[in-house]
Amino acid sequence: MKRLSMSMASLLAVSVFATACVTVSKSVLMDRSFAPVPQQDVYVFLLEDEIPEDCERVALLSASGEVDLTDEAQMIDKMREEAGKLGANAIQLRSIEDPGTGERVVAALFDTEADRDGAAIALWCPSRGGESPSRR
Repeated sequence: MKRLSMSMASLLAVSVFATACVTVSKSVLMDRSFAPVPQQDVYVFLLEDEIPEDCERVALLSASGEVDLTDEAQMIDKMREEAGKLGANAIQLRSIEDPGTGERVVAALFDTEADRDGAAIALWCPSRGGESPSRR
């Protein structure tokens, strides 16, 4: 039983560390001085999804994370978390791009990071108000 607990703790620590490797910068478009929205309640719209007409743009989000330490899910979760802190209850995922070959070569040669970059728009959608998100 202790062995299972130790491996669970290690897995949690690695997960927290990897998520912490994603940074998100925000350009606030609308001050939403409301209670924060928990990350798991921030809905994800994809670029091709139709956004409800009642949604308002709260902020532009730019995420960055070292390509070898993060994956797309961690990038999206961090953007959801940051959007929720601003009182947004949805994001529209605009892009997630891996570094190109040239950037990877330079990173390997000079022992620097090659970053995965993401962009999203944080939204407040009254029609999504108390709903639980169906897509995560």
